[in-house]
Amino acid sequence: MDNTEIKKELAKRGFDYSMLATALQKSPSLVSKVAARKARSQVVAQAIAKALGKSIEDVFPDVDAYHLPALNAELKEQKQAELNALLNSLDT
Repeated sequence: MDNTEIKKELAKRGFDYSMLATALQKSPSLVSKVAARKARSQVVAQAIAKALGKSIEDVFPDVDAYHLPALNAELKEQKQAELNALLNSLDT
């Protein structure tokens, strides 16, 4: 879906970008930029998709990064340690 389609579909459901922004405690400009593909935010993209009652893949089929599972804090910490160890081995 493009930005215009997202806006129209949200309006049909009684929502707009500023309402999403308020619910997410984000700026309306960030929500608008994510919808227009000028910024990336997994949280905002998920919220847009949920508000539309669609999957993130249906709303943002062109943004591969949204199709990957989000790393939880524990897994992210593990992956950071793995990367640090790998990069530290370059020094030796």
